[in-house]
Amino acid sequence: MRRDKMKNGRTRQRVSFLVVVAICALCSVSALSAQESIVGFWKQVDEKSGKPDSLVYIYQYQGKFFGRLIASYKTDGTIGDTILTKQDKADKLLGDPPFCGLDFVYNLEPKGKEYRGGIIDPRDAKEYDCRVWREGNNLIVRGQLKGLGFLGRNQTWIESSIAELPAGFPMPDPKTFVPTIPKKK
Repeated sequence: MRRDKMKNGRTRQRVSFLVVVAICALCSVSALSAQESIVGFWKQVDEKSGKPDSLVYIYQYQGKFFGRLIASYKTDGTIGDTILTKQDKADKLLGDPPFCGLDFVYNLEPKGKEYRGGIIDPRDAKEYDCRVWREGNNLIVRGQLKGLGFLGRNQTWIESSIAELPAGFPMPDPKTFVPTIPKKK
């Protein structure tokens, strides 16, 4: 009888150990398959000059992700316009909205290791299918001609922070952002 109790005790220990190992394995697999967050500040760099062009904040709203233009840079690399000053207008978009404050990346949804949705170029109002994925501290943003996924181009956005904005800049709380998708004229 005593031997049976010892055997049952060891069996329970082994089963408990295997359950713990299985749970740890499942947790590590789900952590590996989880997408890296794209939420936060991203610096868009002009492909021709190599200088910063704008500062974008990607936020989540009702399960989808949106990119709002927070600030634009002047050619000397300093911040020019912001969502507070809203000086420059997107005259190709309906209502001539300010560039800063535009949700020009919209309706991104997770698909595997990337996000897919839409993007509109506020300078010329051309709309593209959009694919976004992280590569380390960079965000790759691919605009593709609608329906022709093989035709498009990539931009590399650099992970950034609120520190890029002028000292004392009162950044609005992104939790209060409600997307407004711009429309072309």
